[in-house]
Amino acid sequence: MTKTVLDEIKQALMAANAVQGEQEFCVAWLGKNASYMRVLRFQQLQPSADALAVCASKLNYYTQRLESSSDSKHKQWAQRFAVLHSKCTTALNEQARTKWQAAERMGAV
Repeated sequence: MTKTVLDEIKQALMAANAVQGEQEFCVAWLGKNASYMRVLRFQQLQPSADALAVCASKLNYYTQRLESSSDSKHKQWAQRFAVLHSKCTTALNEQARTKWQAAERMGAV
């Protein structure tokens, strides 16, 4: 699910002209190497909690900045970014819950 969320965020940012493509998204919005998403796809991996957290934080930052604008287009993008932020934090929480629940089942806690 989390890869789908990142793909949705990437597409929205491209539609907003906030990024030009996947490589820029990886570096500027995930804090990762330009090939990060490609590696996830080819190795069938889920994004790291770090990547999700960085993305969620940046979405939240720009949501607040856009909300304070008087431009109606900015306010529309603020609403869209807020939805994406929520999806990103939900994915992060689901990933974390899976990890701590697995630890409990294994008797590590």
